[in-house]
Amino acid sequence: MSNEEVFFKWSPEYSVNIKTIDDQHLELVNILNRLFVAVSKREGEKAIAGILDALVSYTQTHFALEERLMRQAKYKDLEPHMAEHKKLLAQLDDLARKHMLEDKPIYFEMLSFLKTWLKEHIQGVDTKYSAALQQSGFSVAAWEREATAEFALMSNSKKWWELWKTA
Repeated sequence: MSNEEVFFKWSPEYSVNIKTIDDQHLELVNILNRLFVAVSKREGEKAIAGILDALVSYTQTHFALEERLMRQAKYKDLEPHMAEHKKLLAQLDDLARKHMLEDKPIYFEMLSFLKTWLKEHIQGVDTKYSAALQQSGFSVAAWEREATAEFALMSNSKKWWELWKTA
């Protein structure tokens, strides 16, 4: 993907200093950029279903793993964080419903919404749990070894990448 085709450029300011989580956030950004490329090439209609499926499935998998990390680390603000995750998934569901059932174009609304949400969520909410885990002395390195394998199993069971390849 060339720089002209990047809608949301990843930068170190989005890092939560947990490589596994950063890698997953970067993949979410890549999915968003794929939608942008499809829309800019006037292929949005053809690509939107696959991109929506990949986005929802990948996001659910990421959230489950992120919530497990916070639970294991006994993060005090787990419940409000989980509520943020549920809210995003509901908003994605609303967008998908608008597209599928009402046959309305959602590309620009989705691009704008997701870019804003990702930036605000990563920089506002995710950095808080990252800092709290580091301050508490939670062993992120040990968790990352376990999480990498677990994420692969979760991803394999959802087969999101098959949809992604066709989008």
